[in-house]
Amino acid sequence: MKKTIRGWFLTCFIPLAFSAYAFASPVPETGQSRCNDNLSEITATSPDLLFFGRNANNTLPSYTKLSSAGNPLPDSAKSWIMVKDNVTGLIWEIKRNMDGISNYDDPNDADNTYTWYDRNPNTNGSYAGTPGNGANTEAFISAMNQAHFGGYSDWRLPTIKELSYLADTSSTNPSINTNYFPNTISSWYWSSSTSANYPYQAWGVGFRHGYDSYNYKYFHGYVRAVRGGRTYYPASCISTAVIKLL
Repeated sequence: MKKTIRGWFLTCFIPLAFSAYAFASPVPETGQSRCNDNLSEITATSPDLLFFGRNANNTLPSYTKLSSAGNPLPDSAKSWIMVKDNVTGLIWEIKRNMDGISNYDDPNDADNTYTWYDRNPNTNGSYAGTPGNGANTEAFISAMNQAHFGGYSDWRLPTIKELSYLADTSSTNPSINTNYFPNTISSWYWSSSTSANYPYQAWGVGFRHGYDSYNYKYFHGYVRAVRGGRTYYPASCISTAVIKLL
């Protein structure tokens, strides 16, 4: 028995350690500039201390504007359709035509709202959501990929962690860097993450103040597509570890 556990440990735990290191991405700062312990404000802490964490300890946000061909543009560029987050490596869609009028023929229209819908049982949290009249998140992503927006066909809805990385709580209405993300409505944006406790709800971020929460999947929310590798640790081996030890 001991030999079996040791062999499993070497084949599972060690690759997990290297995989976590390889796939983990830095976390961009949220705009919070002060650190706190349980009771009061403290100076910024180092990684080996108890209160090291997101507040004031993370990488400053850094973005690059991208052209329709995916080429980097200077910060002074007046026209761009995508933004690369230089901290996470993710590439984000830029919205346009924020004029208060929805245009579902244009998936990049800033005023379009969608219900949450995902037919894939592997990703919908056991509840597909609300297809509505076709103005749903699955249809939005499909339209982005069919159009090969920016030359890509691997656009997706961001996870709640990825979407929350865009929030800048140092500003409001909207809580995002509008120098790179113009035409952002100060309202609710969907993520791809279903609530673990309530599968008929999904997570999102309200960009009026930059806070995340969840909402019913029939709610009509705004969207922003992303592409690139997801920014969380792989969990397959962790699940195996739990089962093996039991």
